Parts: sequence; structure tokens; C-alpha cells
Amino acid sequence: MKQPLWFILFGIVLAFYAIREKQFALIYYTIWTFILEVLYFGARTIHMNGVADEIWRFLVAPAIVVCLGFWAIVAPMEFQYQPPENIVMILVTHGLNMIAVISEKRNIYVKDLWKPVLYTACYNIFLAIYVGGGGRNKSGHFPYWYAEYDKPIGWIFAALSTTAVGVTHFIIATPEPKKIFKQYIV
Repeated sequence: MKQPLWFILFGIVLAFYAIREKQFALIYYTIWTFILEVLYFGARTIHMNGVADEIWRFLVAPAIVVCLGFWAIVAPMEFQYQPPENIVMILVTHGLNMIAVISEKRNIYVKDLWKPVLYTACYNIFLAIYVGGGGRNKSGHFPYWYAEYDKPIGWIFAALSTTAVGVTHFIIATPEPKKIFKQYIV
């Protein structure tokens, strides 16, 4: 029953953010991951469990890293210069979303480690191309304070985020259950 509620809440927040930020919403890893969460809970809501299971394998570690990384690294730097404009948006996309994912109590498996790592690497490549091509956020700044790919800091954070997702996935993953084959002699 909670999945439709998460879907409705996350869908409303995502729609509000997309209307407010327009195309600039898509430059953030947080929003990429939040879109995956909306798709996951939407698929669960309409009983497309196969689709939801595939999304799940990409989603869990990034959702945790977005939350922990934001509050440990991004927020202290960002809030030092300016207070948050929309605390509800921040709390939903950098906290409540992780609670929703963890509350699912679904397994992820070690064999799927490559999925969130590839997802995160693709985002980092996108960000490097976007920023390298002169792309900025709606205010004309880098999407993240460390997104300077002409300096080592950008690539260090790209490697750090990709590694953090891989390590997080590995820590919370379980080995895939072994299939036991029974042979019956008649």
C-alpha cells in the first residue's frame, strides 16, 4: 500500500521541480536517481513487477549515496554560501527517497554490482561533457561545486562517486541464493 503513496508524493515533487527548473533539472545526479525512484514506485503501483525489479538493481546504491553524499559533502559547501530555497524539495530528494527505498526491504545481489556503477559512470561522463561544453545550472553556475573537469577535482569526484556507489552496493548486497536441483529417480 505504501508504494502508491511514494509514487504520488515523488511524482508531485518531481513535476514541481521539473516545472520550476525546466531542462536544468536533468543535469543533477539526484534528479536522475529520483526519476528512477518515481519509475520504480510507479511500476510497483501498476504491478509491472518485472520492470520494477530491473530498475531496483540500478537504484538502491545510488539512492543511498545521493542521500549520504549530499548531507556529508554537498550540503555543507552549498549551505555555507546560501540557505536552501526549498527545504521540502531537499528533504524529499535527499532523505525521504532513501527511506522509501530502504523500507522496501528487497534484496540486491552482488552479481548486479555493475549496474549502479555503470549508471553512475554514465552520469559522470554526461556531466563532464555538459560542463565541458559550457553547460551550467539555471543560475549560471556549475551544477556542483566540484564539477570542474579541466582540473583534477572534477575527475576525483567522478571516481569517488562511482566508487562510493560500487562499495555501497557491495556492502548491502547479498549473494544470490543458490538453486538446488533435485533429481528424482523413478
